[in-house]
This record gives sequence, structure tokens and C-alpha cells, in this order.
Amino acid sequence: MTEDVVESTPVYVRQEARLRFEEIVEGLEGIPRESAFWASVRVSRLCLVVRGWSFFYTIDGETLRVMEVRGR
Repeated sequence: MTEDVVESTPVYVRQEARLRFEEIVEGLEGIPRESAFWASVRVSRLCLVVRGWSFFYTIDGETLRVMEVRGR
């Protein structure tokens, strides 16, 4: 996660988000590179919600990058 973007979140939210993002990355590793999924993900803005906080992120190549966080 991009630390400067998520600094405003409570520590417990940040820790839970980090664990969930790790699970997401593990799941992505199982998707073949030739899958149409990747073409879609490259142009999509995704969102993970943790305890009312929204973490908007993108996937660029092999990098998951949190771009914006919105809280309660």
C-alpha cells in the first residue's frame, strides 16, 4: 500500500486492509496472464472496504497501488 495515502486511517483499519490486500494478491497470482481479466483490471479502479473505510486501488502490471482512501 502507498503509505502516504493511507496514513489518515486508524492503525487497526490499515492492518486489516493490508491483510486483505495480501489475500487479493495471492488470489491474483492464480489467474493466467492471458486471461481477459487482466485487460479489464488494467483499466479499472477497484475498491476494498474495511470497517467503513474505502481503499480505491489500481493494478498496474504486478503492482497493486492504493490511490485514494475515503473514511467515515
